[in-house]
Amino acid sequence: MLDLSEEIKSMIEDSKMDEAKVVSLIHDMLTSAYKRKFGTDDNVVVRFFPNNAGIDNRCVELYSVKEVVNEEDWYDKVRQIPLDDAQKLVEDVEVGDSLEIPIDPHNFEYSAVQSAKQRSQQVVKEYTTDKVYIDAKAMEGKLVIGEIKRQNPKNGDYIVNLNLDGADALFPFRGQSPRETYEIAEKLKFYVEKVDKVSGSDKGRKGRDMKAPRGSSVNILLTRSSKEFVKALIENEVPEISTGDVEIKAIARHAGVRTKVAVDTHKTDVDPVGSTVGKAGVRIQTVMAECEGEKIDIVRYSDDPLVYIANALIPAQVKRVVTIDPATRHVVAIVDDSQLGIAIGQAGVNVKLAKILCDWNIEVKTQSQFNEMEQTMEIYRNVDNLFKSSEEGDEIADEESEEAAPALTNDQIGIDPDDTPITDIGLPDDLVRKLHDVDIWSIEEFFDYNEDELKAKGLSDEDISAVRNSVVVTEDDGDGEFECPICHEILPAGTTVCPKCGAEFEFE
Repeated sequence: MLDLSEEIKSMIEDSKMDEAKVVSLIHDMLTSAYKRKFGTDDNVVVRFFPNNAGIDNRCVELYSVKEVVNEEDWYDKVRQIPLDDAQKLVEDVEVGDSLEIPIDPHNFEYSAVQSAKQRSQQVVKEYTTDKVYIDAKAMEGKLVIGEIKRQNPKNGDYIVNLNLDGADALFPFRGQSPRETYEIAEKLKFYVEKVDKVSGSDKGRKGRDMKAPRGSSVNILLTRSSKEFVKALIENEVPEISTGDVEIKAIARHAGVRTKVAVDTHKTDVDPVGSTVGKAGVRIQTVMAECEGEKIDIVRYSDDPLVYIANALIPAQVKRVVTIDPATRHVVAIVDDSQLGIAIGQAGVNVKLAKILCDWNIEVKTQSQFNEMEQTMEIYRNVDNLFKSSEEGDEIADEESEEAAPALTNDQIGIDPDDTPITDIGLPDDLVRKLHDVDIWSIEEFFDYNEDELKAKGLSDEDISAVRNSVVVTEDDGDGEFECPICHEILPAGTTVCPKCGAEFEFE
């Protein structure tokens, strides 16, 4: 009988395994050594007993179970024993009985013992890794407190002690806030971003960040620069979030500079912004202090995107938000001149974070800038409609074309206010389009060209005559009356502009 009290005690303390697990490991180790020596383990029995101090499962005995056979039938030395040999051990034994023959483990070959030890060490290592992994995995997605142990001067990564046996955590450079500096032995809060097991070849890791510190049994990746870090800090400070009264809808962060947090509630008697900020701002100031003074804006979420966008641009005060294109989620936020710099923020951070928070393309402009933008867009739209109308003229009825394309103003097409547009003299629509195509927009522009120049532009004799006949009246002697060819108003002789329709006349 082997007394393994000290060995079992040591394994329990070193590996943090419970006694039942240690006993099972010793059982497997002895069975493995037996198989190594005899080639099989289907006839081995391992029994544990209390030691002299009465402690359970601290002594062990090993037996080989063999069948009693006649001498002439004995052919398997491992599983069988001749009757004569069996009777030397037990007098009243008979053929067909089974005997448990004690085996001294000290007689096992060195290689068998070493193989069993290696197997037991592997089991202990696997158990320890599993235990650490389970403990570390429970931390994933949560805040933890760790102590900075050392820094890798080559890449700026830090190794952090989380009080996990056999595992340190990695605090990579990309997870560090540019606003912060870190000292060895400093204790800080971290967000556990990822936990993975360490494999032999480490094939499972993605990127340099997931390389575990030397000696660690699991990969633990920490961060203080992610938006999840700020979210976890706020959740710790605001009990209304854990109760469900307040919900964090979205977070956008530029680590070390600014973070925007959108909050909402389903209760009419709860102010989500006030609850998150806290009385006199105490809650959010605690979070900001943990982030070394990084600015944190708490904004009210809204199902109305225009209201939500205006809220997201705080601390700037937005006058109104105008939708430019719903399909591309493009809007313009209009602010006073004094608020323009605040809305955009240093290096554009404020408006960039608002874009991320709301998932809209946001432009910030003053009223005067927006007016200029509107005028430019209107011209582009009208010109686009003009070309579209020209291209589709053969396919769309004239009435529909007029409804689809708003008329351009005199200012937009460059006509002098005193000139008469070519559209006002009753010409057919196809002739009007033909004149527009050759950049003739008013009657005065038409008469600026002689007949040869008009023909060079592609106008036919019929086209030229049609225009001239629409605006030229026969020779006038200064007396009498004549009929306006446009609106048919009876006008006094010598009238050059019809007061009803605005048509202009030349007299020969």
